[in-house]
Amino acid sequence: MHTVLVLIHAASGTTGLLLALPILLAPKRRGRHTLLGRVYAVAAAGLSLSALGLFALDPARLWGLAILGVLTLGWLLGGLWFARRRPRGLGGRGWRVWHLNLMGSTVIAFVTGFAVQLTDGNLVAWLAPTAIGSVLIARRTARELARAPRRIVVGAAG
Repeated sequence: MHTVLVLIHAASGTTGLLLALPILLAPKRRGRHTLLGRVYAVAAAGLSLSALGLFALDPARLWGLAILGVLTLGWLLGGLWFARRRPRGLGGRGWRVWHLNLMGSTVIAFVTGFAVQLTDGNLVAWLAPTAIGSVLIARRTARELARAPRRIVVGAAG
C-alpha cells in the first residue's frame, strides 16, 4: 500500500508542478485554462489524498505532510467552488479574486512539498515558497482588482 501511495503522490505532484505555470499563463477564459485546470485539480486531489494516506501509515514522521495535504485539499475545493458558483455578492469579478488566491495557494503547496523533498526538510524550503508565492499572489490580486468594474455606491444625501 505504501508503494502505491508514493507512486500516486509522485505522479500527482509531478503533474501539478508541470501544469501550474501553463495554467497561470493561459488566458483566464473557457478553453485551455479550464481544461488544464481540471487536470490540475485531479492532480491536487490525488496529491492531497495520497498525503493523508501516507500520513496514516506513519503519523509520527509525516505530520507535516498531513497538514499540507489538508490545507491543499481545502484550498482546492474552495477554489473550485468559486470557479463553479461565481457568487454575485462579491461584485462582478470578486469570485475571480477568491479563485486566484485559493488556487494560487495550492501552487504554493506543490512547490513547498517539492522543495521540502529536495532539501530533506530544510526550514527555508518550508517557508520560502509561501513568502515568495504570497507576494506574487498579492500582485496578481491587485491587477485583478484594478480590472474589476468600479461600483457606484448611492447613499443618503447629507
